[in-house]
Amino acid sequence: MEEPDRIAEELEGILPGRVSRDVGPYLKDWWPLTWFSDEPLGSAIAVVKPTNVDQVAALINFASAHGVPLYVHGGGSSVTGASIPTKGIVVDMQGMNQMLDFDETNKTVTVQAGAKLKQVEAKLGEKGMSLFQFPQSLELVTVGGYISTLGTGQYSSLYGGVEDSVLRLEVVLPTGEIVWTRKRGTPRSSVGPDLSRLFLGAEGTFGIITAAELKVHRLPNHEWRAAYTLPNFESGVAAAKLLMELDVKPAVCRLYNEVESAFQFQGDKPFMLLIYHARSSKILEDIQEQVSAQMQGSGAPAGPALVDKWLEKRFNFRDDIETVKKMGYTLETIEVAAKWSRIVEMYADIMVSLSDIKGVAGVGAHLSHIYDQGACLYLTVLFEPNTDIYWSLWEAMAKITATHDATISHHHGVGILKRAYARDEVPMGLLKKLKQALDPKGTLSPDRLP
Repeated sequence: MEEPDRIAEELEGILPGRVSRDVGPYLKDWWPLTWFSDEPLGSAIAVVKPTNVDQVAALINFASAHGVPLYVHGGGSSVTGASIPTKGIVVDMQGMNQMLDFDETNKTVTVQAGAKLKQVEAKLGEKGMSLFQFPQSLELVTVGGYISTLGTGQYSSLYGGVEDSVLRLEVVLPTGEIVWTRKRGTPRSSVGPDLSRLFLGAEGTFGIITAAELKVHRLPNHEWRAAYTLPNFESGVAAAKLLMELDVKPAVCRLYNEVESAFQFQGDKPFMLLIYHARSSKILEDIQEQVSAQMQGSGAPAGPALVDKWLEKRFNFRDDIETVKKMGYTLETIEVAAKWSRIVEMYADIMVSLSDIKGVAGVGAHLSHIYDQGACLYLTVLFEPNTDIYWSLWEAMAKITATHDATISHHHGVGILKRAYARDEVPMGLLKKLKQALDPKGTLSPDRLP
């Protein structure tokens, strides 16, 4: 690799006004380890801020020719270090933030990858539509970053994760070639494999996503909010499973254990929060009857005010972090997923194992996403800000997820944090073959997934 100053100068000649040497803000994201680690976790030569797909292609061609790696940056909301560069050049996609097309008839929207999800939702809301992809990081995350880390939102039990929203992608390959993963915008096609899937969750290792055509949904005419108090977390898990077997699935189903119930709602027992959507008032009445009957033997109604409170506070993650810091602790969020037959046993294992780690002050948990086959168990761990404690809890989680046939990452992706653990879940030999075929020079994020 050439001298950093020379590379930056040549970049400025190719993309005038789009290059910066101020890389400091890009060496930290929302990964807790960056808050207290004594060692720097990233480095970079420069930041480039393209405004169109041709500039992205020119940048990739430049980097490939000079042997300089590229790391893609979206909104910087990653909690795994996914957006932290470890060398080379940062590609800040936030300048590519336009809505390119909205098709109300066919219920699609096409947006550039650097558009913030919150801004897209606001524009769609004006048209009576929504992606219904609402991650906690809504205000920060970009469309490209959300797709690249295989994100999902709080309404996933009804509307699915990002993989259920993507119709096709515009991608710049490591060769500089610009392609759409489908040349035609149809609702489904069996002409060959769905190449979009190659880039979902790949975190920029196979290509840089520059635009996406996504499915949108009309906003519901009616919404029902309900909350229940459960005698214990285990009975709540059983109730959540049964709710997925009713005719209409909940848009939101969240089950909080005693620790999170106390922190979030000042309660002393587990709470379940439910939101249902319907276009017909009669159907919504039927839903209420079915759910009420189903929950009668599981929990006691607690009133919709708890749901209102959650909706009001659900994006205030900064407040929670500051509260914990004032207590002298920091926090880590861990989102694992397993089949229904393993969730309760895994939950019990986690609560004992993590609580036994010296320096861990508390472990909160809730079911955040539910499916016909299982659920995501989302943990919030309070601990003393110490790197040894931090890695101890992740090593414990790696063992627990292996024991219970679970995944160590339901929707936060891999990043730097989980790349060692990914080897136990994904056939790395196959990923390496794909990487070699698409990016033989290792231009894009060379030290990440494969």
